[in-house]
Amino acid sequence: MKKFILLAAVAPAFGYAQETPQEQTTMVVTANRIQQSATSVIAPLTVISRGEIESSGAQDIVGILNQQVGISVNRNGGKGQNESVFIRGSSSAQSLYLIDGVRINTATSGGAQMSLLPLEFVERIEIIRGARASVYGADAVGGVINIITRPEFGSQYFGIKAALGNHESRRLAGRVNTPIGESTQLNAILNGERSEGYNFRPSSELDEVYGYESFGGLLSIEHQFSEAWSGGAMILMNDGENEYISTQYDSSYNPYDEKWQTKQRQKVYAVNLDYSDDAWFSHLALNYTENRSNDGPADQYAVVYRYVTERHSANWLLARQLNNNWLLQGGLDYQKDDISGSKTTYLKSTRNNKAAYLGVRADYIRHLLEASLRQDNNQHYGEHTTYNLAWAWQLQDNLRFNALHGTAFRAPTFNDLYYPGSETPNLKAETSSNSEFGFALDLIQSQWQFNIFRNDVDDLIAWAPGEGGLWKPGNVSDARIQGIEVQGDFSTAWLNHRVILEHLDAKDRQSDKYLVRRPQEQVKYKLDAQWHALQVVVDYLWRGESYNDDANTLVLDSYSTWDIGANYRFANGFKLDAKLANVFNKQYATVRNYQAQGRSFELAASYQF
Repeated sequence: MKKFILLAAVAPAFGYAQETPQEQTTMVVTANRIQQSATSVIAPLTVISRGEIESSGAQDIVGILNQQVGISVNRNGGKGQNESVFIRGSSSAQSLYLIDGVRINTATSGGAQMSLLPLEFVERIEIIRGARASVYGADAVGGVINIITRPEFGSQYFGIKAALGNHESRRLAGRVNTPIGESTQLNAILNGERSEGYNFRPSSELDEVYGYESFGGLLSIEHQFSEAWSGGAMILMNDGENEYISTQYDSSYNPYDEKWQTKQRQKVYAVNLDYSDDAWFSHLALNYTENRSNDGPADQYAVVYRYVTERHSANWLLARQLNNNWLLQGGLDYQKDDISGSKTTYLKSTRNNKAAYLGVRADYIRHLLEASLRQDNNQHYGEHTTYNLAWAWQLQDNLRFNALHGTAFRAPTFNDLYYPGSETPNLKAETSSNSEFGFALDLIQSQWQFNIFRNDVDDLIAWAPGEGGLWKPGNVSDARIQGIEVQGDFSTAWLNHRVILEHLDAKDRQSDKYLVRRPQEQVKYKLDAQWHALQVVVDYLWRGESYNDDANTLVLDSYSTWDIGANYRFANGFKLDAKLANVFNKQYATVRNYQAQGRSFELAASYQF
């Protein structure tokens, strides 16, 4: 097939001077929804490969994300519990989560529960930091996280993996990636895991542990119909259960803790048809997702709360390489959300969103320019126009400057607009304006990236007690989130190092108080040592103080943790993995009264046929 090569992918001026062959061929799809080289992306980008995921000491996707630049994670306990992933201080509801480009944010709460999505499903993760609403629409305020499940066409792998850990945790997975003939690629994965968990609320009167389990499968197939036409289909299903503490009230409205259970189901169905030649590229996708959550008491389980988001979407993207300097692209998006399967009866249970967008990219010698414009029309909260402007200047072969400015918005969820008793149908969408400047420098076999950004968010949606003590949402405040990110990658002999330094200033502009649970500083360090068939990876995180309340009276203390991962590959296809998280058993919390997991380990053995 003739590959549709973006102008950005072939522009040599925008490659790093010290690139390795692997870096030169790394292709990504998240920045502009079409394939381009990683080095041609103007926006701050992180790509996490399958190899990095396997070698890391982290034991789930959220742990992997917590090691990356610009990201902080808050958890109500350990794996399987509610988590919030903050990109540059923007909350989970202000960030967009995708699986193979398919939106998985729920329409009720706005975020996405990712900790129970198996790592075995993940081929790589692409993270774009900064406003991206002019490409993706609602919720891409802080950035976009795209979990890619499909391996490279033509790759081959047959393998099984078994793992054991503390808290009686165990995991079993099988994976097949294989070509079928010359024109078809098959990817099939099964994964099951469970753990008895631990007591993350030792202060509670309940003396309980809170476990989790999940079982899921993924099947995808890609086929090359001709030199120009290709298509694919994917089915992902994952069921998970986790136990947690729920605060209940007796007949006199006195609170008490009770052990509850959540049963979750995630489905993603996707089909796509692509056309590609030397000048044109077309991508048509039809998707269906379902996120289901059933909650009830753990001892005598019965569904008390059920929240369901069903989403049908259709996307068409068309790109044209006009000449050696100009690329034009545009697209149409349609999305329908349906929460009628929820047990709670909302004032309205369906809504649709229609959108059109246009983008242009130009390359002139050492300058690269991008511009995009998008119009969204939502059935419930109206129209929103967003745009993005970006410029990169390759001043020298080893020095590149970039500047970006864009707007974005967060859509009010069904909970915000129509939750029974708290209906606020006139609620406005949050809007934001993001500006940033940065540079990338190659210096003596090291690569450094520096970014400074400011994001002004207006009409923040917050819930507060109203008349009669009933909690209701409102557009109550504005926020300014600004910060600095520094990342350096370098090698000394057979040791590879990564250093990340972050400073974040996220404040409510009316009260001048810090936004809840955003650490003001973070330091991250990764050491990767390879010696023959043995690889050892060490991850260090220091997280500064943050606040657990809007008034900034409840302090979440700073802490530091170390994680270690090691693996050894035998010549006959066997591989041994060991992961040790929180090596020094640090006691800390990212959410008040919810103790993070102490020292934990996992031992795994895999065999590749």
